[in-house]
This record gives sequence, C-alpha cells and structure tokens, in this order.
Amino acid sequence: MPLLIYVVRVKKARIFDPITQFLIFLTLFVIPLPLRAYMTKEIEGDITEHLPQLLPYMPLAVFMTAMSLPLFIWGYYSRFAERVASRLPRPRTVKNLGAASFVLGTFSIFLLIQLARSTDGLVNFLLLGYGASAEIYGKGHLAIGFPWLFIASMFLLYRYAVRRRRLDLGLAVAALLLLSGIFLLMGSRNMIMYMGLTVVLFWHHAVRPVPFKKLATLGLLCFLALNLIGFLRASNYQSVSDFWKESTSAYKETSNVKGRLFYTLTIGEFIVPFETFPQMIRSVGNDMSPQFGLTYIEDSLLWIPSVIFPNRPPTLTHWYMETFYGEGHVLNFGRSFFFLSEGYLNFGFLGVLATMLAWGLFFGVVNFYMYADRGEPGAVLLCALTIAFIYRGIAGDFSSMFVGLPEQSLSAAVIGMWIANVGSKTKLWRKRPVFRRVPGMPAIPGRYQSTGGILNGRR
Repeated sequence: MPLLIYVVRVKKARIFDPITQFLIFLTLFVIPLPLRAYMTKEIEGDITEHLPQLLPYMPLAVFMTAMSLPLFIWGYYSRFAERVASRLPRPRTVKNLGAASFVLGTFSIFLLIQLARSTDGLVNFLLLGYGASAEIYGKGHLAIGFPWLFIASMFLLYRYAVRRRRLDLGLAVAALLLLSGIFLLMGSRNMIMYMGLTVVLFWHHAVRPVPFKKLATLGLLCFLALNLIGFLRASNYQSVSDFWKESTSAYKETSNVKGRLFYTLTIGEFIVPFETFPQMIRSVGNDMSPQFGLTYIEDSLLWIPSVIFPNRPPTLTHWYMETFYGEGHVLNFGRSFFFLSEGYLNFGFLGVLATMLAWGLFFGVVNFYMYADRGEPGAVLLCALTIAFIYRGIAGDFSSMFVGLPEQSLSAAVIGMWIANVGSKTKLWRKRPVFRRVPGMPAIPGRYQSTGGILNGRR
C-alpha cells in the first residue's frame, strides 16, 4: 500500500496505468490469506488444509514479496523499458473493422461448434454450466473460440472509437452483453472480469476518460456481483430457465452465510494462489530440489496444442494439485499458482527478485507503448488486453503471460487488424509513435511532456 501511494502521489501514476493495476491486484492476492490466518485458523471454503504447516513460512513469503517490489518499480520506470517501447511497431488506424469482427466471430463460433460436438450442440454445451470446464480440458485449441469471440466484439467497439456512430456502439454493447450472459451461465468469473477490465481500459484511453467516482462505484458493484456468481454457479442445467431457478434456490440457501458478498477475500479466489508461495518456501530444498529453469522450458511447450503433443508436461496448477493434494481430482478443479512461487521453485529468492524485475520491465514497456500512441485505438486495444490480464497473470505461472495472453487475446487482435487492413495501400505497422489526444484526457505525466524524449521520435 505505501508503494501504491508513492507511485500515485510522486510518480503521478493513474488508476488505469499498469503499475497501479498491478499493485492493486497484488495486494488483493497477497494480504487476505496471511490476515485471515492471523485472525483464525479455521479451515473452510477454499482455505488450504495445509494451513497449519504453512503458517511458519507465511511471514517470510510476505517479506520476500515486499522486498522484491522496488525491483518492479525500477524496471517499470527504467530507460531500458522506454527504449524497447520506442522500437516496437505500432498499428495504424484501420477501416474495415466490421469485416474483422465478422471473420473473427464466425471463425470463433465454428471452433465452439466443434468443441460442443460431444454434447450434441452448442446450446447443450453451454447448459453444462460450470461443468463445461471439464469438457474443455485437453481441447484448448477449440476452447480458444470463447476469448476470440470477445476480441471480435471488441472490434465493434474499436470501430465506434474511430467512427463515433451510435450503431457501432449499440452492436458492441449487444455483443458484449450476450457474451456476459454466456459466461454467467458457465460460471466463468475470470472471463467476465477480463472483459469488464478490457472494455473500461479501452474506453478510457480510446474513447472518453472515465471519472474516478463512477469507476469506483461500478467496480464495487461488479465485485459484489462476481462474488454472487461464485456462490450461485452450478452445473448441468436443463434449460436457461432452469439456470434462474437453481440460482434463486442457491441464493436462498446461502442467504445466511456470513460475508457472502466478500467471500472471495475471506475463503475464496483471492485466498488460494498465495498459499503456493509459503508451500514452495517450505518444500524447495527439503522435500524437492530447485528446478533451475526447467518449469519455464516446460511452460514454453504449452504453445504446442495438446491434440498434437498429448504428452506435453502438465501446468504447474495440475502439478501442484497432484504433488500436495494427491491424484484423482476432477479436471476442472485446481489451485491457482502464485506468479512468484514459480520463481522460488526454480532459483529460490533470486528467482523471486528476477520474476518481479521481469514483470516490471514488461509492464514498463506496455506503459510507455500506450502513452506514446495516446488515443490510437489499435495500440490501446493491445495494451488494454495486456493490462486486463494482470489479474490472471498474478494468479498463474509463467505460461499464463507467455502462452495464455498471446494465444487467447493478442494473436486474435493482431489477426483482426490484419484482416481490417486487407486491401489498404498503407502498411499496417509503423515505427514512429504519433500522439493523438483523446478529448478530456489530461497531459501525459513526467518525461512524456518533454519535446526531446525518445517517445516523440527523437533520440
């Protein structure tokens, strides 16, 4: 929290900057479990059964996290990150955005139809609800249709940012609401949250700045709603009306549960990932040997679809479940793996420092890249998709950012821009940043205001 105040007050970071989003979500994933363990040792909800064994290592895990944060900030604001950002190509504003949305959407629906063949249709697949995640296991090359369908809808919002026509906005809102309903039926809170963050980030930087008060109110309401989704989600619905009946019944049954609206912070999603860090501190060097980079190599193999490489190494999530909870768990059940835990698993505390530095450099590049092309919808879309993924990256291993982000989001966005640029006489990518002010957006802070910096094309 002190570092968050520092970057906001001293460095003038804004709420939608990558560093602010990172520190907010890092706090949400780190603090709840130690705080709850200090207040009570009761095992309930998603609290690990290994909590008594992990308690002696909890303070050290928090200390290592805090000690590594200055490296993140140094890498984030480093000259190196700025230079890398200045050398990355930037997309031009493309025009055939409707075609990009149509082609991506059609292809995504085709993939989902193939995914649902085992359940006799896409509607039956969606009615599996939360149980659909078990059907998806091993079919990632087809399940990618879900996030790509979201990217297709984002191109409608992209078109509105360029043309400012209400029809485009109406189509985008309709598509996003339909997708939200689908993910609500499937109990996919991660996708709903990712969609919401991406849309708000894109709107703020490419369309119109969002006032902080409205954002805070909307954020609180969405957070409470996502907590309710976690309580109400179920599996194997007979129809859409059956979904509402079961949801209402589940709501009544849990109406007396204390802290239902905040359960993700007390016994739910934000509690789970951080447990892996003290577990690694406890185990590495005692029950298991350091991996010395092996997990990063195995994570890279996840680029190969399982249909081509069925014996590829499991993700750290499944490895962790089999190692510390035993085998025999259902395929859609797991424990999220905290991003610093993999660094410690490989190189101990040095791995934690290196991981935090790498994250700082990466999101520093994203930050400089975004502000160099202030308001350019294509660049903003790429940055919004990346910043919104922070939430999932913290609660994941190296493959989340290295494989998941490009595969699920960035690749579809780039393909869509290429489709939208087909037939144009100009190249899609350019080298020099072009400033484009968004109405109502304040001046760029710090060194961006200078007239001789790297980001305005001078060296």
